[in-house]
Amino acid sequence: MSIYSMQQRNYKRVEKNADGSFAYKTIDIDSYDIFEEPLEIIVTDINFLPQMGNILDTLGYVPDTGYFFHQCKDIISVPEKHINNKGQGKFAFQAYFHNFPNSVLSINKDALVVIVLHPQKLDANGKREFNVVGYIHVNLMDVYLEGQRYDAYYYNMLRVSERVEENRKVYRRKKIFTLMFSIMHSIVGVEENIAFTYGAMGKENQAINEALELNTKLYEKHYEKWAFTNNTKVNKFFGSKDAFKKCIDISDDVEKLKQFYHKLKAQKEHYTFYHLKSEEDFIDTLQRIFAYSTSSRVYMVPDSNGNMDAVCFAINWGEYFAFQLENPQGLFKAVAKMELTDNILYPIMITGSPENVDVLLKGIASHYNKHYKCKVTNLNSYAGDPYAKTKKSALNDEYLFLIICNDVEKLEAMKNRSKGTDGNVKLFIDVPLL
Repeated sequence: MSIYSMQQRNYKRVEKNADGSFAYKTIDIDSYDIFEEPLEIIVTDINFLPQMGNILDTLGYVPDTGYFFHQCKDIISVPEKHINNKGQGKFAFQAYFHNFPNSVLSINKDALVVIVLHPQKLDANGKREFNVVGYIHVNLMDVYLEGQRYDAYYYNMLRVSERVEENRKVYRRKKIFTLMFSIMHSIVGVEENIAFTYGAMGKENQAINEALELNTKLYEKHYEKWAFTNNTKVNKFFGSKDAFKKCIDISDDVEKLKQFYHKLKAQKEHYTFYHLKSEEDFIDTLQRIFAYSTSSRVYMVPDSNGNMDAVCFAINWGEYFAFQLENPQGLFKAVAKMELTDNILYPIMITGSPENVDVLLKGIASHYNKHYKCKVTNLNSYAGDPYAKTKKSALNDEYLFLIICNDVEKLEAMKNRSKGTDGNVKLFIDVPLL
């Protein structure tokens, strides 16, 4: 018999009708949260965020889109804990998003958003006021095994409000994270279909670890964790002006971008959760980000014959959010004092020879430091990373990938497929952006 007390909740799956109006179906879920009052849970397409006023109105809530976005920005900026209750870990951090939701929408188009509301009193018009309690992105992806497509879902931006009333946190320590995992189990269909769900979290994020442990046991799902490292490079020391002289901006050359896609695919399509759907989808993603973030660009370094060798997508996170360290430990104290993390360079989709990738990353670090005040570069690495030598830094933070699935044999087959000659399992080409 379970020691946990289950309660029944439900969520509204909101979709758009042909006439532009919104409708929903109600889906029941079991939850092991311990919040004492009703909660309204909305699941809808991320592209409907600009029309949240209409969705709220349909559900009987105050149709104030501006207020809704303001609360979402507050929730998204809640610190992500990388320090546990014993003080182990290196920091917590906050990301203050600019221009929400446009910044988010420039990256995501194939995602659901999960919004948890706490209903409040009725206003003068008979509409229900609300507090936003939780916010999640569920990115929808395709993965393949032996030519067969399977659903994959990347769970990200998982935040719970730290709202304080009468000197107490209203929603914290109420197992709201466990509720969110229950929603996830229902959304992704892991109870009926072969599906893989994954996400990333700080190694010492105690609330997520506890919710993951509880929920996967209660739902009898397989889960596992995989370590990776986020390295922080200080661009003043890491960057090289001479290296940037060898870097070529190919962002406006569609043929070169197509070449980039096929080069990336050739190197990494055997990775477990390789998720780039097609050349067209790849180009569309790049161009949507270019349109929003004018300083985010694709750079390459040619080989001795002038052909594309090293290439990556350099994203200036400073155009998306301000990043702030909270309670840093060790070397990160110096980083916080020098205020180096306001603008972060984040290179992804890195491919090419290790020698020229070294030139590429050092070159763009110098360029973004000088022209866009990106003082640091973030580089994720993992066991078997061919570029680990260049990425390695004394400033690092340990992360975990969480993987949940209902077909262990297929997961093992996908992991075995991803092993290179070094024997290391290679899970992801990158952490999905948002």
